Amino acid sequence: MTRLAVIGSGSLARATCLALPIPADVHVLARNRAAVQDLCHVAQLRAAAAGRSTRFTPVVLDPAALATALQAHDPAGVLVAASTQSPWEPIDRPSAWTDLLRAGGLAVALPLQAEVAFKARLAGTGAWVVNACLPDLVNPLLALLGAPVLAGVGNIGMLATALQDDLGLPDESRLHVIAHHYHLHAPADPADEARAWLDGTPVDGVGARLAAQRGADRRGMNDLTGALAARLLADLATGVARDTHLPGVAGLPGGHPVRVANGTVALRRPPGVSAAGADALNRAWTAREGVSFDAERVRFGSPVAEALGPVLPRYAEGFAAADFDGVLAALHAVRDELRARPAG
Repeated sequence: MTRLAVIGSGSLARATCLALPIPADVHVLARNRAAVQDLCHVAQLRAAAAGRSTRFTPVVLDPAALATALQAHDPAGVLVAASTQSPWEPIDRPSAWTDLLRAGGLAVALPLQAEVAFKARLAGTGAWVVNACLPDLVNPLLALLGAPVLAGVGNIGMLATALQDDLGLPDESRLHVIAHHYHLHAPADPADEARAWLDGTPVDGVGARLAAQRGADRRGMNDLTGALAARLLADLATGVARDTHLPGVAGLPGGHPVRVANGTVALRRPPGVSAAGADALNRAWTAREGVSFDAERVRFGSPVAEALGPVLPRYAEGFAAADFDGVLAALHAVRDELRARPAG
């Protein structure tokens, strides 16, 4: 039986486990005892109701013990569905820290978003790793840190699924989309809209076709991302071939059309679009979120630099990959201080 690991016990981890379509031995690793036990219990019963011999085992741990737990389970693959910065904190626990996140965007917390995935990748199990936490930006950072993951999940996957449905397609094999986390909302400039092609011909009205998806409840959309993540885990574990769309492939920023086959992920370029052209689009959209990458550094621009300047001037313009531990510690300290202050 295939061994898999899911890190996290929130809505995305839960949606993924409930939708997993194959028999597997799944360890779910998380800090919250009640949440991870409940998740595994419900997922176990769902599997039994579907006639699948899938086992879900809760593993309660501190993040410092993550590597040891992964090594003990020795999974074929790992889904990272948790970070040390929740995207829901601005809604659930407003503070001066969440004011900072609103001002600069989630990229302000980029190192925090990457922390768990970084530890999972360094666990030394040889497993493939799929990261669901801001993969359009986190996966390029992980590659810069020498800890690349196979791909991400979500973001472009949701957008491509919405376009597939709007166009009445049975699957994504005829569809090519280039899009980014930036496109979960309509861009301020229509020229920055996501790109899509059907049978090699540009799709018109992409923004209008994505309007319903963009207007949907963000937490509720984790049900869709969980289904996409479960399908990806199953495809990678069984070697099934599928044309789909994934973010953060091989450390590239943004999202691309891909073919998943035989446990690997390969880019499939839109007709007439070069690798450099597709990469340039995603790097431009990455810059719209205030981040760029070079061979050794993460660089911050607007709006991230403006948000970090008053509270963390040392890192307001970015950081060297070699200083990842330093910026991570500094961000934790600033967050602790700002969380103690009221929002507004």
